[in-house]
Amino acid sequence: MSIEFRIRDFAYPKGIVRLRRFFEKSQWMHPDELREYQRHLLRRTVRQAYFHVPYYAQLFDALRLKPQDIRDVDDLWKLPLLSKEMVRANYGALRADNAKRFRPSVVCTSGTTGEPLRFLVDKPSNVLEFVYYWRHWSWAGYRPGDRFAQLRYDFFVNHPRMRDRVWHFQPHLQRLLLNPSVLSRHRIGEFARVLRAYRPKFLHSLPAHLRMLAEFLKEKHMDDIQFRAVFSSGEKLTQDERETVESAFGCKVLDSYGHMERSMAVSQCLNGGYHIHLEYGILELADTKQLEDGVVLGRVVSTSLHRMAMPFLRYDVEDLVELFPEQKRCPCGRTLPLLKTIHGRKREGILTSDGREIAWVFVPFQYVRGVRFYQYVQEELDRATVRIVKGQNYTPDNERILRFWFRRLFGDRVSFRIEYVSEKEIELDGTGKPLMLVRRLNPALRI
Repeated sequence: MSIEFRIRDFAYPKGIVRLRRFFEKSQWMHPDELREYQRHLLRRTVRQAYFHVPYYAQLFDALRLKPQDIRDVDDLWKLPLLSKEMVRANYGALRADNAKRFRPSVVCTSGTTGEPLRFLVDKPSNVLEFVYYWRHWSWAGYRPGDRFAQLRYDFFVNHPRMRDRVWHFQPHLQRLLLNPSVLSRHRIGEFARVLRAYRPKFLHSLPAHLRMLAEFLKEKHMDDIQFRAVFSSGEKLTQDERETVESAFGCKVLDSYGHMERSMAVSQCLNGGYHIHLEYGILELADTKQLEDGVVLGRVVSTSLHRMAMPFLRYDVEDLVELFPEQKRCPCGRTLPLLKTIHGRKREGILTSDGREIAWVFVPFQYVRGVRFYQYVQEELDRATVRIVKGQNYTPDNERILRFWFRRLFGDRVSFRIEYVSEKEIELDGTGKPLMLVRRLNPALRI
C-alpha cells in the first residue's frame, strides 16, 4: 500500500482534521468501543452497497438478504468472497450509481497476475489514507511539514527525461524522491550527497530498496546518513533486512501492510507490534488452519469501510497471515488488536551486473491488457525470460508496448526474451500462488 501525495486528492482539510482527531482518540479506546465504531461503518457501507451498487443489489436479492441482515462482522459469512477476477469482470457493476458524489478517480494496479485490476478511490478513502499514514508515521515522531525521503520508481518512470536522475525534490510536500532504478554501488555517492544536502528526518520505501541503500552506504563507510525512523511497506520485511537497515541508519524500522484497494491496514509501532487498524477496514481470515502452537494461519479477506464510490465486501486479498491464539496487549498501550506474522508479500527484483536490483517488475504489465499470467525467469545477470500466458484480449501490439516499458524501466543493458506458455508452465510457490520471479542464478553472481 502506498499513498501518492497529490494535493488535489487530499485537499479536504475539514474532513482530514475531523478524522485525525478521532483517530488520535480511537487507538486508545476500549476494544468494545472500537468494535461498535466498526459496526457503525459496516452498516453504512452495506446500505451504500445495496441501494447504489448494482453488483451487490443483485447479489443480495439472489441470496434473499437485506442490509439489516449484515449488522456485524460475524454476519459477513452470509456473503460470498469477492475475488480479483470478479472485480475485473464486474468493474461497471461494482461502481456505485452515485459515485460522482464522492469525487472518484480510477486506480489501476497489478500483482501476480498481469491483467490490470481497476477500481475507484474517492474523497472519503483519500481522507482515510492521509489520516492513516499521518497516525502511523506520528508513532515515530513525524509531524506534517517534516522533510522525508522516499525511494519509488513511478515518478521517474513516468517522466522519461528524469529516468537516469538520482533525485527530485518536491518543496510543497517536503518530499525528497530518490530513484531506485539507478541505485547501485557505483552511484551511491550521489545518493549520499543529496541525503546530506536535504537532511530528511524520515525514509520510506520497499524493504528491498531500503536494504540496498543501507548495504551500499555501509560498503562505502558512509555512516553519517541517519534518520529518526524508517518506514517499510509493499512487501514482506525480513529480519535480516530489518537488522541491516536499523544498523545502517541508527533508528527503528516501522513496517506496514495493506493494499491500494484500501480495505484493510496493519502497521507496526515502536514496540514492534503489528496493529490492525479497525477504523480503517475489516480483516477476516479464510481457509484457516491452527498450527501446533495455537497460532491461526489463514488467507486475508477484507471489507472496506470508507470507499463509497466502489465498496468491496469480503474482498479476497490472497495473502497469508498469522494471528495469535489469544489476543495480546501491546506494551505501547494501544488497544488496536495485534497480528502475529505476515506472509506472501515478498517481491524480489531483476539483478543487474552493475549491482542494481529492480524490484517493481510488474510495472510494464500495467500498460497492456489480456495477460492472464506472467513470470520472470532470471538465469543470468542482465538477462531474463518473461513467460506470458495470453488472455482473451491479448493483441500483437502488446509485445511492442511491453518492450518499450522494459527499456524505460530497466534500461538498455537488461535484455528480455518473451516466451508464450500455458498456465501449467507457470511455477507456483508453496501456497499455490504463481511466482512473479524465479531466480536460477549462480550464487556467485548475485550482488
